[in-house]
Amino acid sequence: MSPETYWKRRVFVLAGLLLVVALIAYGCNQFTGDEEQSASGDPDSAQDSSPSASVPPSSTPTDDPSPDDGDTDGGDGEESGSDNEDSGDGGEGGGAGSSDGGGDAVPAPEKPGDRCRPQDVVVTAKTDKEDYAWDEKPEITITVVNTADQTCTVDLGTKSMEVRVTSGDDRVFSSADCAKKGERSDKRELSRGIPETTTVTWDRKRSWKDCRDRDVNASSGTYVASLHGDYTGGAEEQVFRLN
Repeated sequence: MSPETYWKRRVFVLAGLLLVVALIAYGCNQFTGDEEQSASGDPDSAQDSSPSASVPPSSTPTDDPSPDDGDTDGGDGEESGSDNEDSGDGGEGGGAGSSDGGGDAVPAPEKPGDRCRPQDVVVTAKTDKEDYAWDEKPEITITVVNTADQTCTVDLGTKSMEVRVTSGDDRVFSSADCAKKGERSDKRELSRGIPETTTVTWDRKRSWKDCRDRDVNASSGTYVASLHGDYTGGAEEQVFRLN
């Protein structure tokens, strides 16, 4: 073998070895790059899939400005409601009188001619009997006492002190039905502790608001007499019987 041939073979062998080493190095670099790319790609895929798995669809909106608006509207509604309640209490005080403790609408009297406050007046009603013969007419006596220091005025007329007779749900008689002009108003000045009285006599006949001309006598049975008006809330009902 000539020296030239020998060195050519050596060159080819070395070139082959270098090529093998280069291929191995390239393969290692490629494998390492794939692992890094795969490792870096897994978190992304995990992040992409994580929200859909961990966050369920929300059925109610969050950070929606409309609840705040609703709260504001609700507050306005509550304020409006409280205003209405205040005005309603005032209406009950004027209409129901002492029955609701509602004398706040009536100012404290300063002179005898001023109206008494309902909370300063005690009203009682009493029938003269509990059992009436066929020819007897029930009499209901109303007694009014002023408990305030200031002398004041109370109307004992049928408009303010209505006597109503009922039998169950049947409204049989009312002293306010077709009352004469002089009977509707009967103003009295009440000094402290001095009672004033008025008496309503029931003729045992039915009455109607429309003043119909019908002479109908009440039948025998049990009846209840009650007071209605601005000052009558504390008066107890009276039960009696007609024979």
